[in-house]
Formats: sequence, C-alpha cells, structure tokens
Amino acid sequence: MRAAVVKAPGPAEVLEVAEVPDPSPAEGELLIDVEFAGVGFVDTLFRAGAFALPTPFVPGIEVTGRVREVGASVTGFAVGQPVGALLNDFGRGPRAGSYAEIAVAHASMAVPLPEGADLARVAGVLVNGVTAWMALHDLARLRVNDDVLVLGASGGLGGTVSRLAAVHPARRVIGVVGSEAKRTSAAEECTDVIVATDLVAAIDELTNGRGVDVVVDPVGGELRAQAYERLAAFGRFLVLGNASGQDPALSGDAAWHGTRQLLGLSLGAVAHLVPEQVHTVISAVVDLTHRGVLREPAPSVVSLDDVVEVHRALENRTAPPKTVLAIRS
Repeated sequence: MRAAVVKAPGPAEVLEVAEVPDPSPAEGELLIDVEFAGVGFVDTLFRAGAFALPTPFVPGIEVTGRVREVGASVTGFAVGQPVGALLNDFGRGPRAGSYAEIAVAHASMAVPLPEGADLARVAGVLVNGVTAWMALHDLARLRVNDDVLVLGASGGLGGTVSRLAAVHPARRVIGVVGSEAKRTSAAEECTDVIVATDLVAAIDELTNGRGVDVVVDPVGGELRAQAYERLAAFGRFLVLGNASGQDPALSGDAAWHGTRQLLGLSLGAVAHLVPEQVHTVISAVVDLTHRGVLREPAPSVVSLDDVVEVHRALENRTAPPKTVLAIRS
C-alpha cells in the first residue's frame, strides 16, 4: 500500500510517500480502506519527534473510509461499511497510521457512518470534535449560564470548541485570536472576539470584572497565565494542548484562594481506559456533524502526495482551519 512514512524525526521534508507492507488486524481491531485522513498540528509534533513514536511510522490519527477486514471478536461492523475512526489510542501501543491506503483501528475507536455521509468533513472533525466534547461536557460540565473563553479561536481545535460551546449552549463564547487580521477567522458562533494583546482589559470589561467560568486553552504561553487569572470563582481551566511550546507555571495558591479548577485532557493517553465513553462521544460528534447541528466548515482537501506542503503550512500558521488528505485521489 502507499503511505506517507517518517523514517526518522525531522522537518516536513522527512515525510516520504512510499510503498509499505499492508497491515493485518489483531483481535479487537479492523482494517479500513482509507478515503480521507485528517491532518492536525499534533501530527507535526509526532513527525518532529516530540512524542518519540518508534520509527518508521505513518502519521495521522483520524480517518474515514470503508471496512476492509474485521478482526477476531469484533462485532457491529461489516466489510464495505463506511466508518470513521480515531487512531490515537496510544495507551494500547503505537497507533496513528491514517496517512495510508489501509489503516488499523481498534473497534472501540471506530463508528459506522450513515450512507451518504460527507467522509471528508467527518474526517476533519473527529479529533477536534471528540476532544472539544469531552472537555466541555465531561470535564467543564458546561452550563447554560457559563461564559466560555476560547484561546486560539481562529485555529482548528479552538474553532470546534467555540462551535460546540455555542450548540450546548453557553451564555457567551468569547474567542481569542492572535491579531486583528485573524478576527474574521474566528468561529461565527463566538458572541465576542478579542485580540490576544487586549485579553485582560477585554475580559474585565465584558464580564464587569467577574471573570469567565470556563477557559479552554490549546495554546499555552503568556495567554495561559493571563487567562488563568481571569477565571471567576468556581471557574474551570481546561488545558488541551500547548501550540506555543511555552508552559508557564500556574499558582496552586491562586487556585486555592480563587476557588479555581485546573483540568487537562490528553485523549490519546486515556482513550484505552474509557473505551465506551470515547465510542459514545465519537458517535455523538459524527451525528451532530452529519445533521448539520455542529456546523464545521468544509475542510481543504489535498492529495496525499502534497503532505509535505500541508505540514509546512501548519507549522507556518498559514494552513486553513482544517485539511484532509485524499488518500486515493
């Protein structure tokens, strides 16, 4: 099969489209003939060696296609059936592998798709949608009177969080973008959009000094520290990533005196521990997307052969909110 392979960690240019052996499903797994593979910023971190995956490996942790083969003990799937799956259950061992003509998924991380589903759109929402759902519902326990602050609202995960928070709905969804030029890139569902340099003053003004109830942070850096100080009493701060590469210390005393909660979510680290929960959330996100309730924008569809350029654009912050690879174009 053809796949984009990382033989050794490095810059985007280490991605090589090559012929590799076809995989086989172990017990509890299924093979998928891949049609679309979602691409996210985290894939660039895997490729660069930030998480030390054994090499060689095939990147990619979200996929849509059709069932090719069902492994032992797997039920509820049939050959030829359209499916969507996550491949980031790293607690079971090295996974990933969606940048390929054939991918292996654990059955608990896969769901059947309705006939006629937009496979490209579903492939582009799986990781961000499931992460956003679990963060807002399972960790933050979002309430209808909550004010939610989303850092990086012009990005893929930040945009999905904003849209899902509005669907819940939160009382207010405040998106934070990096510059004036990015205001128009924030999710339309944001009730307010503020520029990062104005964060402190803008939150004080919008909330009359009370602060926000929930902060969702996939960004890190100085914004993380500033937003943490703008949590209202009983506020929940959700760390979903660190795109900036900077992890400032947050005060335990500030959490104590301010009655704040600091929460983290790494889906890839816990998926194997809560398989039924993850499966339920994948199904919910697919359903909301298919019915148009979660109005994710159509992703940019790019050939597998152009994967190097896609990774470069992600690292240069010039990529669209979401890109998917057309594996069989």
